[in-house]
Parts: sequence; C-alpha cells; structure tokens
Amino acid sequence: MKVRICMVALCFLIIHCSAAYGQTPKKDDRSAEWEYTQLTNPTDGLLNHYAKNGWEVAAAAGGANEYTSFTVVVLKRSKSHPLFGTQTLEFLPPPPPPLHQKSKCKMTLAQAPAIRGLRLGMTSDDLFAIFPANEREQSDRAQQLKSAELHPHYGYASFQFDPSRYATGDRYTGIGSLNFGLFDKKVVYISATYSNMPILDRMGQVMEIITRQFGLPEFKAWPGYSDSWENWNSPYLSCDGFTFQAHGGGGFISIALTDQAYKKIADERQRANLAKRLE
Repeated sequence: MKVRICMVALCFLIIHCSAAYGQTPKKDDRSAEWEYTQLTNPTDGLLNHYAKNGWEVAAAAGGANEYTSFTVVVLKRSKSHPLFGTQTLEFLPPPPPPLHQKSKCKMTLAQAPAIRGLRLGMTSDDLFAIFPANEREQSDRAQQLKSAELHPHYGYASFQFDPSRYATGDRYTGIGSLNFGLFDKKVVYISATYSNMPILDRMGQVMEIITRQFGLPEFKAWPGYSDSWENWNSPYLSCDGFTFQAHGGGGFISIALTDQAYKKIADERQRANLAKRLE
C-alpha cells in the first residue's frame, strides 16, 4: 500500500511540475530550450506518434488503488527540432478491418496443406489405417460413426489420437495429440498440437515458420494483418476452400485446418429435422 501511495505522490509531483514550469510555449515564444506535454495511459501507437513528431520521454510514473491504475508520461521536445512550438496533430489509430472483408487467400480445398500426410477429405478408412485399432476399438469407432448419423450430430463425429501409441508414431514426432472431425465419414477438421516448442519472442516468428512450412500466404499478407498481430496468439486465415488457425503460447503451438463447407449441409439437416418434428 505504501508503494502505491509513493507512486501516486510521485505521479502527481511530475504532473504538477510539468503544468507549472513546462507548459508548451506559443508559436512566437522561442526562448525556452524545451517544451513539455503529458499523456495519461498512452498506448504504444500514441507514444510512437509523438516520437515521430520529435518528442522524447522526460519522466514517467504510475499509481493504483483498489479500483483502477494509471500511468502518466511527461514528454519533452528540444528547441532545435524543426517542429518545436507547433501543435502535434491528433493520433488516429488505424481502423480495424471490416467484418465483411473478403479473403485474399484463393487456395482451394485441394490445395489445403497436409500435416505429415494427413489431409482434409481423407475417408475414415484412410484415417483408421494410419491409426489401427484393436477389436474393441474398431467396434467403438464403428458405433461412433453410426451414432453420428443421428440427431444431434447430423453426420459429424470427432476422434482424438495420441500418435505415440501407434506403430506410425515416428512419423509424428513432436506432435502430442491429433484431433479429427469427420462428416459423412470424411475428414473435415484436423488439429495438431506440438509440444516442447521453443519459446519465441512473438507469435509472428512462429507464423513465419508455419506459413513457409505449409505453403500458405506470407503472414503479413493475411487480410486484416497489423503490427498488433505479431503478438496475437490466435491468428486466423480464411481461404476459398478451407480455414487455417494457429494458437500458441507457453512452449506449445496448435494448428487447425477446417473444411467449412460441411456446416451448411449440417445446418440444412438440422432445419429439416426440426421441421419434421414440428409436423
């Protein structure tokens, strides 16, 4: 609590000093060596905006209580700077991409990347051949596929595999788990989780590797990309034939491929089933 009080006191001291002695001079007042201004809770974008206009940090402090916290940054600009004494234009952050923005990724379903041989569109027989089952597991899988045909699944079934349990496990070294979604016995969703990954400074570093490895458009070319995406932990790309999403943090990363076309068919079946029940 004492620390918070001290921080608050320091913050108000800086504010008071800057207000009393460091006010921004008028355009015709060129006698001061420095001009000062202060910002409350500035974003990185706002600080960069002021830096481009010749301002530099003179002091900073913050405070907090049970309800809120704040930071005050005092900036100064030298008399020698050509913009000295001029008003800094208002900072306008870039607008977010429109929700209806059309994807620039024209890759089709046939061009969707494979995860070590696992592809969207594989049949259940193809999949189960890679991860063979004992007699009991075969019965369970058959029953699960049969149940998927009924309400409320409308054709969708999900399966999860630990690659290390199978003879083909060496092919999937580094992958801790694999999840699949099957619709009408065809793979429409694949998710792979990689464990023991090196911890990188930003998600952008991971995405540079992923896009290169899977032949996807360059990360910075993804629709809606901005500098903030470099630290976003769930980047998403929508292509003509599939979607691709990554999620990372804490030494792991997962990637997911989805063939979204099945959802329209599933919705139609759901509506038809509802209409039949209403009759």
